[in-house]
Amino acid sequence: MISNTAREFTEAEIHEIAVRYLTRREYGIEELRRKLIQRGSDSAIAEKVVSDLADDNLVSDQRFAEMYVRTRVRHLFGPLKIRGELRGRGISDHLISQAIPKDQETWFDNAALWAGKRCQGELDYAGRAKIHRGLMNRGFTHEQANVALDRLNSSD
Repeated sequence: MISNTAREFTEAEIHEIAVRYLTRREYGIEELRRKLIQRGSDSAIAEKVVSDLADDNLVSDQRFAEMYVRTRVRHLFGPLKIRGELRGRGISDHLISQAIPKDQETWFDNAALWAGKRCQGELDYAGRAKIHRGLMNRGFTHEQANVALDRLNSSD
């Protein structure tokens, strides 16, 4: 029979679990704390372990935000989606603003690249609308989506 009692983790065990998580990929401070609590840690122990790891610079919101933005930009996501995802992971607006590229041309190029991958031949009104919605869902602004669609038309 399976026992329903939760096992109590020691601080050393939680620290080891956290370090194992961090060896796989970067985490934000809040995201790591949530993950440890979800794993079964007491919230006070999780908070202390994550604080100790942050003091040792093993977990960093700034490093996580930079890595996350680079990855999402490479996968052709827009600034609005990236900003929302980082907020959901507990990253502050200040760090998000530092990590997201300020160069608008990057976003226009990425939007056009994504739209170009989705474009199949001549676009009618419905096709343009579908690509526009896709760009908006990926976190691009209305202006970025329109410029991407204009670039598609001009390349034909």
